[in-house]
Amino acid sequence: MKTLGTTDIKRLNRDWRRRSSSRIALVLVSLSNPFNVGAILRTAAVLGVEVVYLVGATPGPEDAKVAKTGLGTEHTVSTRRVPTLAEAAAAARADGFAVLALELASEAVPLAEYDYPHATCLVIGNEGHGLPPAALAECDAAVYVPQVGKVASLNVATATAIAVYEVRRSEWAR
Repeated sequence: MKTLGTTDIKRLNRDWRRRSSSRIALVLVSLSNPFNVGAILRTAAVLGVEVVYLVGATPGPEDAKVAKTGLGTEHTVSTRRVPTLAEAAAAARADGFAVLALELASEAVPLAEYDYPHATCLVIGNEGHGLPPAALAECDAAVYVPQVGKVASLNVATATAIAVYEVRRSEWAR
């Protein structure tokens, strides 16, 4: 076994892109930490997210701290500034996406058990407060990351990375 060189990595990534036809979008609702947004945009770029809707005070790719964490990838993902979650959900639906909350909610389904549609938009809430009930009402369903350890919360960028990867992985498993 050996570490892949640049050309081999490009070939490997091209092969996985060919296997990936589903569409993924994100809605970031009032995230406050630009480093989290940068990490999410980097994950979005790596996993082929089509668009990231930025709601409320969520920092955008022009923020220096977003750029620091994004390492240039923040410019490879389409972002759209939208004033409210209702408008973001409507825009996502108009673009053909089903809208799913990533939230610990009463009717949420574990990520690995959800049957994702061809076009999935994950709604991500604020680092400290998650999504309020009114925001959950804008979503078609909710999914969550099962947590079996002694800590009952994840960093929002980490949870988003797990969720986006699971949507993509479920497509590859079909």
